[in-house]
Amino acid sequence: MLDFKVEQSEGRKTLTINGDLTIQNATALQGILMSSMEGSDSLVIHLQNVTDIDLSCLQLFCAAYKTAEASDTCISFSGSCPDIFQKAAQETGFVYLPGCGADCEKSCLWAEE
Repeated sequence: MLDFKVEQSEGRKTLTINGDLTIQNATALQGILMSSMEGSDSLVIHLQNVTDIDLSCLQLFCAAYKTAEASDTCISFSGSCPDIFQKAAQETGFVYLPGCGADCEKSCLWAEE
């Protein structure tokens, strides 16, 4: 099951997501991400109690990031991502490597700070 909450404050939105981020919820996640970016200069994603994640949802986060950059919207994760998220990102190859064709400015959603 996927649960989310969006809060807005002065041009910035915070999207809190709970539950399974898997192919079964990919369509819902896509809609949530796209609607959360509308009318906002900044979207901060807080992953809370994420119980599972797979490649389909990692790809959606990457696509949302690219969409946000094209419309001058800042998108980021708040704090540290859950271990399950970090493990899935590493296992599927979603780690920051310089030279990504879409990464001219060396900015990346997956870059570790």
